[in-house]
Amino acid sequence: MAENKNTVSAVFLKANPVAKQSGNPMRLFLTSIIIFLSLVGPTHADQLTLEISGTTVELEGEILIEAEDKSLYFRQNTGKIWFVQPEQIRNKVDDDSEVKPISKKDLGKQLLKELPRGFRTYETKHYVIAYQTGVDYARWIGGLYESRLYHAFEKFWEKRKKFKLTDPQYPLVVIVFASRAQYQQYVDRELGPGQNMIAYYNIQSNRIAMFDLTADQRNPNQPMNDRRIEEVLRNPAAVPMVATMIHEATHQLIFNRGMQTRFAESPLWLNEGLAMFFEAPKLGSRRGWTAPGEIFEQRLIQFRKSLQNRPSDSLQTLISNDDRLREQTTALEAYAEAWALNHFLVNRRAKELVAYLTHLSRKKALVEDSQEKRLAEFKQFFGDDLKALDAEFVKYILNLK
Repeated sequence: MAENKNTVSAVFLKANPVAKQSGNPMRLFLTSIIIFLSLVGPTHADQLTLEISGTTVELEGEILIEAEDKSLYFRQNTGKIWFVQPEQIRNKVDDDSEVKPISKKDLGKQLLKELPRGFRTYETKHYVIAYQTGVDYARWIGGLYESRLYHAFEKFWEKRKKFKLTDPQYPLVVIVFASRAQYQQYVDRELGPGQNMIAYYNIQSNRIAMFDLTADQRNPNQPMNDRRIEEVLRNPAAVPMVATMIHEATHQLIFNRGMQTRFAESPLWLNEGLAMFFEAPKLGSRRGWTAPGEIFEQRLIQFRKSLQNRPSDSLQTLISNDDRLREQTTALEAYAEAWALNHFLVNRRAKELVAYLTHLSRKKALVEDSQEKRLAEFKQFFGDDLKALDAEFVKYILNLK
């Protein structure tokens, strides 16, 4: 296998929704790795035979990075990322052929083997939905994601903002459990115990997982259909449900349509802010959501409230590191500010934002940027005068209606 002589630093201890979990393979990979990684050149189809906890695992895909200690950063043909330790490798074959992503049909079969009994699959043009619910709910999810969000995301970025998206390399996977309890068992196995979220996108597996969010809002003795789903969505209690579903699916699109690279440097204020920009629900609409950029009253109120005690360096700290977004005591206000900043940049600095996003889309996996570099890159596209930008930003938010 041909190797590129370029090297990248292996210091990539940036926290993320997957890497933060104890025992996570990314963390194990990074703590065992030697200081420099060699980037593999043009990728070929690779077959790996691994032994993990006494179980033989056969994988097809491509080795993206091979470390000097022979650890592998491997992308499976399903889109899942594997952090492979040298001692896990039993056989490695490179057949020099082009990597072929798995078909939706074969991926569906694989999902049914992995998941508990009772699952079925439903396909749309870009999604494979594995569902434990009734088929009507799976169709509704498919309509929300495929017919609404996917096309709205494409229209917004390509036609309105002139950002050139790529097509998804792999089918987009959504797993829907029938109950919160079954979903929580899956979360505990995948991310570890202690996680409390009604849906999430896993950056490593490239999948969204959720449960039937209407189950507690309807009569369990009545069969589910589109009309009853729509009745649930007219209830104000549905706002956080729909927002979360759109938010997580937006993350998935960001990483699968060429905006950002998984496990590359991705400022959290931007990543989460863009997802929040898309998430605002529309009560009374057929799918509970209509278009990106709707003003989300909860985020707006929270940010305006925070202005009373907002530090003068708030914008700089938000941009340069992820600490405020990850600390429980500061996360609520920081997320509101991230939403507000993205709303401002999208509507008042769109050209600069697209250039900034294009720059970030070229980042390499497993390379961490310093706080100084993050701040310098932001200033490269939005200007050196953060004080003036901050004043314009706050004025914009105060005038939103």
